[in-house]
Amino acid sequence: MRFLLLGHFEIHQPDGTLLAVTRIKHRQLLALLLLDSPHAVSTDRCIAALWGEDSPPSARRNLQTYVAELRKGLACSGVSIETVPGGYRVTDVADRLDLSAFEAMRSGAAMALSARDDAVVVQMLRDALDLWRGSALQDLADSSEALRNAATQLNERRLASVSDFAGGCIRLGAYEEAIDQLRIAVTLAPLREDLRAQLMVALHRSGRRADALLAYHECRSALVERIGVGPSQTLTSLHNRILMEDRSL
Repeated sequence: MRFLLLGHFEIHQPDGTLLAVTRIKHRQLLALLLLDSPHAVSTDRCIAALWGEDSPPSARRNLQTYVAELRKGLACSGVSIETVPGGYRVTDVADRLDLSAFEAMRSGAAMALSARDDAVVVQMLRDALDLWRGSALQDLADSSEALRNAATQLNERRLASVSDFAGGCIRLGAYEEAIDQLRIAVTLAPLREDLRAQLMVALHRSGRRADALLAYHECRSALVERIGVGPSQTLTSLHNRILMEDRSL
């Protein structure tokens, strides 16, 4: 059984079918426990995530009921929810969780980046980014402040991985691979000038100067429209260098 957080929250059974966990509180609770696995999540934090500041007097008892129901639903999976002092934790899930695989590949890529082995960086992060099926916790992020904050952090890690992947690709001359991931990234984060700069460089080096200039103007429009400022001097300078066909690029 596989547990997927990097997109819609899904549980895949060994035969490929989805295990239905339909109650929203069950889904919120299981996602919260999986995010921190193998560490425990305190009872108070579970209650805050499920009800926020409006938790009912029965919240603690309801939480115990949800845990019992989840245990029953996961009984055949080999994954268990343990009661620990002050909270709960999910065990035996690391090798079945897409988030664990993503973080392991990110760690491997970081080591390769330190060793300046761009081929390994690109391979590790290519596999890591392939695990994503949309925004993290796409169907749950808006249901709870705790899950929204967790999803934001995960999405930031994805963007950082795209940046490292694109950097490796550009250094290796694999511009089209960089462009594909960067286009996704700037759609998700249209105000991120660092990603836009990498996209402009990759497009320029691949011989698509007009597209590189267009990427700048798209960024400028997004910045002006959303926050009322223009691009930074760094991005503007890059635009001018591309416009002047600066050979040092």
